[in-house]
Amino acid sequence: MENFYVLYGLNKGLIKIELEKLLKKFKNCDLIKYDMSTTEIENIIEDARTVSLFGQKKVIILEDSFFLGTNKNIDNLKLLEDYIEHYNPDSYLIFICNLEKIDTRKKINKLLSKHKVMELNTLNETDLSHFVQEYLKKDGYKIEDIPFFLKRAGTNLSNIQNELDKLEMLTIEKKVITNDDVNKVTTKVVEEEIFTLTDAIILKDTKKALHLLDEFLNLNYDEIQIIMLLSSQFHFLFQVKRLLNKNKTAEEIAKILEVNPYRVKYTIKKLYTYTEDEILGYIKRLAKMDHDIKLGLIQKNLALRLFILYKDNT
Repeated sequence: MENFYVLYGLNKGLIKIELEKLLKKFKNCDLIKYDMSTTEIENIIEDARTVSLFGQKKVIILEDSFFLGTNKNIDNLKLLEDYIEHYNPDSYLIFICNLEKIDTRKKINKLLSKHKVMELNTLNETDLSHFVQEYLKKDGYKIEDIPFFLKRAGTNLSNIQNELDKLEMLTIEKKVITNDDVNKVTTKVVEEEIFTLTDAIILKDTKKALHLLDEFLNLNYDEIQIIMLLSSQFHFLFQVKRLLNKNKTAEEIAKILEVNPYRVKYTIKKLYTYTEDEILGYIKRLAKMDHDIKLGLIQKNLALRLFILYKDNT
């Protein structure tokens, strides 16, 4: 086994899963954790070089290893670089870094590249489907419609795991998960619901939009929260549309906006019927509505309903 591991990326759920896999390999070792935003390098190296009291090997997890990124520095980094070149074979170091990229020009990353480095940013639609299938397979379960499940559960791995655990409990006898089971157990993620609401507004489906608005309100979302969610979604639509018009691929757009490719692909399917000017018009109206509410010129619930009922998109 390697003595050094680097898990980096924006997907904390994916990092957690990979870390759990690694720790299973080191189940008989002493486990030690350090937060690198508050820990001195000297303490890490001393611990790594010191023999365990009971002669066991050590696994040292270095959380928030921000110094692996561009323009990120830490005192006495050279001491750590020297240790990597002359390490204690009975100690294993795992660097956790929640950054999209690490700086491969840095000496420490060049040294670590000789060991195990894993980029864990996003999973595409195929990877997500494979994850669901494998997660259920280990317990002997099957699911009839993975895309339907992902549409409900979203792309966050922690949420996906929680929803799958609930579905396994529901279907413990038959071991087969149907769409009805998914509807019974899962709660549509806010991201998915706000997209549906946005879509209904643009398509002038006022009946559906008002129904979705009432659903949000029944879930104790304040009108201001809903306005913020709508504004965020319309800005996302505008960014994707503009990049799409510049002939960027879904993968390129996801990388530029630092979001999951699955979300971008789902968005693109809808965007062909919207224009940039149309989306920009909604963004301006949302900004004005928020301004008027804060000045007390209109009641927030009425403002949202009038926004949905408004027919002119210019």
